Amino acid sequence: MKYLLKRNNFLIFITILGLTTLIIQSCGSSKEQTFKQDLSSPKELTEHSLTFPKHIRKVGDNIYMAIGYGLANSILIEGKDSVIIIDVMESRETGAEVRAAFDSVVNKPVAALIYTHFHTDHSSGGKGIAGNDNPRVFSHELLPKYLDLISAVTRDITEKRAYRMFGVYLEPDAHINCGIGPYLDIEKGSTLGILRPTDTFKDSLDVTIAGIHFQLFHAPGETRDQLFVWLPESKALFCGDNIYKTFPNLYTIRGTAYRDVNLWKNSLDKMRFKRPELLIPSHTTPIEDADSIYNTLTIYRDAIQFIHDQTVRNMNKGKTPNEIVEKVILPDHLKNSEWLQEFYGKTQWSVRTIFDGYLGFFDGNPSTLLPLQLTDRAEKMQLLVGGKEKLMKAVKDALDEGSDQWALELTDYLFVLYPKDKTVIDYRTKALTALGQAQSNPNARHYYLTMALELQGLENDGLVQPTSDLVNDIPLSAIFNGMAVKLKAEEALDIQQKVHYIFTDTDERWTVEIRNGIAEVQPFLYGTPDLTVKVNSLVYKEIGAKIRNPAKAFLTGEIDVDGGQVAFIKFIGLFDI
Repeated sequence: MKYLLKRNNFLIFITILGLTTLIIQSCGSSKEQTFKQDLSSPKELTEHSLTFPKHIRKVGDNIYMAIGYGLANSILIEGKDSVIIIDVMESRETGAEVRAAFDSVVNKPVAALIYTHFHTDHSSGGKGIAGNDNPRVFSHELLPKYLDLISAVTRDITEKRAYRMFGVYLEPDAHINCGIGPYLDIEKGSTLGILRPTDTFKDSLDVTIAGIHFQLFHAPGETRDQLFVWLPESKALFCGDNIYKTFPNLYTIRGTAYRDVNLWKNSLDKMRFKRPELLIPSHTTPIEDADSIYNTLTIYRDAIQFIHDQTVRNMNKGKTPNEIVEKVILPDHLKNSEWLQEFYGKTQWSVRTIFDGYLGFFDGNPSTLLPLQLTDRAEKMQLLVGGKEKLMKAVKDALDEGSDQWALELTDYLFVLYPKDKTVIDYRTKALTALGQAQSNPNARHYYLTMALELQGLENDGLVQPTSDLVNDIPLSAIFNGMAVKLKAEEALDIQQKVHYIFTDTDERWTVEIRNGIAEVQPFLYGTPDLTVKVNSLVYKEIGAKIRNPAKAFLTGEIDVDGGQVAFIKFIGLFDI
């Protein structure tokens, strides 16, 4: 028992393996780490902030938009005795702030929430928006799956990259805006308030609530679960993230599965041919003229088709992504549209993701088929230029000449060989900072500048505080589905061990078997276990979220391990925590 008590700090994390997948990608401003950067910013990026000042905007007769309260808009439709709210902000706290703002203009209970898709800034403020009401919650049928599973495999890296992309840790002079909104309003200690969907659909759904007749249509774009809302009587269309006043994020640098751009284009067509008279996006500003809406939707979908078609055309000529990005340039009538300025997505990122979506990682150049290992390549480059000092001089010369991208690429080699060298770190930091402050695309700007801060000691880690209601709402499948990719294979190559999990309240059974470097996870019991763990699912989840004391749970018998608690600790130690 003394041994176990000494391991309390370790035990706190024993079930975090899958549970960290519960907190979907989120980012905001840290109040605890402050790193100063003396920066300038492009004029066009500063002026773009005028797109979303913080206010409630009335659109048509009964529609109100909360703009500028966070990354996304929240939209209220006023009914006879209650309201419908589309998209609910990024946290419980921001949701509550928006609800108070809505109540100041329309003080009626919330009868329904609609999530246009699963992204944090659209779904995580539900409990704050709903308050004491008990609304129905509408979404596409894929949304619950993505809430539970999308971040189970890659959450650790995509969350870290999202923090960079949204400029979580940047000071105001560095963080001008996020392109599609002023900022993502999550900071250290923020909580997610997700209300699970009560009503889902596959292709379309026709509903009347509070005297408001609305239709939901599946319209994949940024995500596969994207939908748009259509009010046939008023011809108002709520497009979610399928269009916003900036070039579309056909690829996001925080990392994502392939966004099928043809499906996105088709979704825009589905909206366009309804001939809406009001277009209310979930980011940036609305359009209130039928002809302008039709023309804007046409330009937007044409830009997507142009990039897709010309990328594929050049792919079929055998060109590599690096060659194609030099050739695929939007024609002036698209490039000059105020709805296609590159404040969020970029054309060259789009070209690369389309190439990868069709052909995968190999660009066709045989020299990239089996490239040298990083260290070997760096050593050969250093030898080629005449040694470390000459390579360092080449970097300094590039910085002095303003060739910041070339300087950054050269420091790739030095950073592999000398990752702790202060001069290398200084040169790399200067290159990143120079590239960042010159960028009018906030995603690229934030990524460069945050990477520079990380070189100076910034700790890029999680910000959201888990709560009991959040973790208890998540199914066990979301937890266990994240375990296999966390196995430390190098430590488990000679291990064969099987653990049965029995959850006493839900009667669910899971088997995790380590077998020579892989972890097989099944939602049932099989074979003879080396260990059997019996626990209440809520206890298990709360321990993983550090809400419940694990040592106390062992002492009180809330966790029962047949086969030895020490053996169980060793088993869990084989996984990344």
